[in-house]
Amino acid sequence: MDVEIRVEIVALADEAVWLVRSPHGDWTLPGGPLAEGEDPVDGVRRWMIWMAGVEPEEPVILEAASRQEQGRWQLILRYACRLLQEPRPASELPGSGLFHIEHLPPLDPGQRAAIYRALQVL
Repeated sequence: MDVEIRVEIVALADEAVWLVRSPHGDWTLPGGPLAEGEDPVDGVRRWMIWMAGVEPEEPVILEAASRQEQGRWQLILRYACRLLQEPRPASELPGSGLFHIEHLPPLDPGQRAAIYRALQVL
């Protein structure tokens, strides 16, 4: 069976969460697939540097989840971290933005729950 291991990151800057637009046009947590043999924490750092232009504080694992997408299983490792600086401006990163916790756009229920767990953990 083909399994892809992905990381999703709850990136907090004070009371705001950094989100990105998915290829489908909806808002989602940043992240993506790990390279073969890549340590998940290294993957979190790599995705945040590539997607946001910032290195996160030490990531903390929140949970593991799975889903089947287009006939392929995905193991999703959700991490939480604080941003040491704000991500690049939205003008430089189209399809990204910081959202105050009280004004989150619609999200997958699992991702929304992960954000609230991250607030308790960090």
